[in-house]
Amino acid sequence: MDSGLIYFKDGKLVAKNGNVKVYKMNEELFLEKGVGHNLWALESELEEYILQLGSWPRGDCLEIGLGLGVASKYLLTFPKVKSLTTLEIDEDVIVVQKQANPIDDDRHSILNANGLYYAYQTKKVFDFIFLDFYSHIDEDTLPEIADMVEACRRTLKTEGKIIGWLDRYTPEKYAKIFMNIFG
Repeated sequence: MDSGLIYFKDGKLVAKNGNVKVYKMNEELFLEKGVGHNLWALESELEEYILQLGSWPRGDCLEIGLGLGVASKYLLTFPKVKSLTTLEIDEDVIVVQKQANPIDDDRHSILNANGLYYAYQTKKVFDFIFLDFYSHIDEDTLPEIADMVEACRRTLKTEGKIIGWLDRYTPEKYAKIFMNIFG
């Protein structure tokens, strides 16, 4: 199934703000932004995060991209995570995430901010950074991803780690290029 072709005619609307909606279908949540831009269900997303994040999250963490908050909740399960700052550029996404899948953890803060600008302006440094701000990877998105990685490197502690989101629909040729960005 192509994640961009999920339709919610049988789903129940559970949260809406602006052009962002969250639907529940078969006990899973899906986020729709605009028309046809859909994010994964909770369980599907979590499986991917478990595989990709390994045991890296620790210390002060930065996450760029909130979505349904699945990655945020997962990052907060790591005992060595002291704090998690999540940046989300779209205020409507923040509103619906808090309605549909709230996160109750004092170590977590959500900022309505552009990740690229934040990374260039902040004085804070992080032990771990998770980039989850794009819905797919292709030739058009790679330059944006490379810019974000470069900006984030300046906020990363010497022994820190940056990991980016790859999903099962990312074509292998792009996944290889993307993984080379992180060296």
